[in-house]
Amino acid sequence: MIAPTTHPTRLLKFVAGLARWSLGLLLAFWLLVTIAWGALHGWIVPRIGEFRPQLEAHAARALGVPVKIGAISAKTEGLIPSIELSDLALLDAAGRTALRLPRVVVALSPRSLLKGGFEQLYVEQPELDVRRDTQGRIHVAGLDFTQEQGDSSAAADWIFSQGEVFIQGGTVRWTDEQRGAPELALEKVDLVLRNGNWHHHMRLDATPPAGWGDRFTVVGLFRAPLLSARDGNWKHWNGQVFAHFARVDASRLRHYADVGVEVAQGRGALRAWADVQRGQIVGGTADLALADVNATLGPQLQALVLPSIQGRMGGRRLNGGFEFSTQSLQFETDDGLAWPGGNLRLVYTDATAKAPAQGEFRADRLDLAALAQIASRLPLGETAHTAVRTYTPQGQVDEIQATWKGPLEKLQQYQVRGRIRGLALAGDTSSGAPTHLGLRGATVDLDMTQGGGKAALTIASGALLLPGVFEDPVLPLDRLSADVRWQLEGSRIAVQANDVQFANADAQGEARATWHTSDAAKVSHQSRFPGVLDLSGTLHRADGTRVHRYLPLSIPPDSRHYVRDAVVAGSASNVQFRVKGDLHHLPFNDPKLGEFRIAARVKDVTYAYVPPSLQPAGTLPWPALTDLSGE
Repeated sequence: MIAPTTHPTRLLKFVAGLARWSLGLLLAFWLLVTIAWGALHGWIVPRIGEFRPQLEAHAARALGVPVKIGAISAKTEGLIPSIELSDLALLDAAGRTALRLPRVVVALSPRSLLKGGFEQLYVEQPELDVRRDTQGRIHVAGLDFTQEQGDSSAAADWIFSQGEVFIQGGTVRWTDEQRGAPELALEKVDLVLRNGNWHHHMRLDATPPAGWGDRFTVVGLFRAPLLSARDGNWKHWNGQVFAHFARVDASRLRHYADVGVEVAQGRGALRAWADVQRGQIVGGTADLALADVNATLGPQLQALVLPSIQGRMGGRRLNGGFEFSTQSLQFETDDGLAWPGGNLRLVYTDATAKAPAQGEFRADRLDLAALAQIASRLPLGETAHTAVRTYTPQGQVDEIQATWKGPLEKLQQYQVRGRIRGLALAGDTSSGAPTHLGLRGATVDLDMTQGGGKAALTIASGALLLPGVFEDPVLPLDRLSADVRWQLEGSRIAVQANDVQFANADAQGEARATWHTSDAAKVSHQSRFPGVLDLSGTLHRADGTRVHRYLPLSIPPDSRHYVRDAVVAGSASNVQFRVKGDLHHLPFNDPKLGEFRIAARVKDVTYAYVPPSLQPAGTLPWPALTDLSGE
């Protein structure tokens, strides 16, 4: 029997050849590294002084300005040698010294030599002048670091291509000629910059002037575009910046940065994270604990004065809009009102050619009184400012969700869901009688849209404010509960109130009601208001002397005042009442126009059928009917 012979396949031959080539390349690479390392230690380092002209020329080409080196020495301790430069000077266009560095230490490696840079660059106690001129160009030690869109600075490209840059004990002086701000000097500046092919990590620690606060830290993590390795143009970068100020006077920032608000006063601690896209800050988050804040948040707004504020705030620029949020934010106003630490999120986008303006609002634990107190200081728009001045809201919003489309002055669509406790609207009557419909002491569960909605309403030890309805516009209530629904169809408004139960010192009972606007084209008075009402109910108890108080203003004053003066005493039970018809014709003297009926069991009534108010002065009073009972 003859054994079969085996032959290597083409795939095996290819793999074997590839392995040999890979091994050869690997050996060649390590041989090249060994030769470079040997040349570095055996030839370059011992003769480093002879290379000073070449180093000056190389640095000048990299930075774009003349460079002079006073002295140069080298050390070969360890695997990576280091070179120390003394009295290093950068010259400006006129040949003057723009920056002098007493001591610079650079670490070399074969990799850094192949890339034309350093493994590490250490600068000791530099003094650096940074200036922004009136045209907005940035000059560092007299060197123009301004980068136009799509352009790069040779100095920036070189700095951000080094493996590591470490500056210790430096001084930086910032002069802003564009803003006309005083010079700002930072002392004991420590900077660490680590660069990779597509990433740049940096940390800055510095001590500001005494009036600014304590030493602070700024950390930046950035990524360059995939096709722009070691790109020194920061306008191409994306990433995040973190800043920590243990103690800072925030009012100082207004002289040096445009933060969108005018901070006249404010001190405390601050931590902030800023998101950066293509060199621009597009959003951020701040944890703050500040005291004695005085800030103006927009033109023509009053200053916002807060003795204390703490919590988290965040914001983000959107395409044609913005997002703003708070988390556990607490503050006190100068009038002593306290914000309880609720959460809030607001998203808004402007109208476009294809879509209307739209927004979303979510919040919990909102103190309406505190919000109303500072509303005139917030950039809410004239419509919101007018509503707050009119209704002076009070209460606590447990939670609320709202979405809308269209401008606030003329909403196209909206939806609101929420729960509010202790609600008061137009409830401040300290300056006189109320002028707008409102309430006090209410709890409301609300769900509404542009087409209608529903609400569960309860009032405890509160009141309804009904100017234009009753002679006394404030209707006190010990308790009230009702389920209310309404519909909005064009100009027609309809309301249904079911399971209405109420009680106060004057009466106790229940009722149900429906109401809708009149059809202006079909009624004689040609108006939608006061509308058509269908009201029925029962009073289990009623104080007869207070009947006049519930007679609407549509009843002539003489009739209302007669009831007030004529019913001197008495009580009623099982009171049945019904009002049905167009309220323009109340009290419906013509039965065809509507129904106005009250039936009750009365007892212990004293009835002055000719009250003194109707008698001529000086005449004897007419005798009253007493102890009347009946139905």
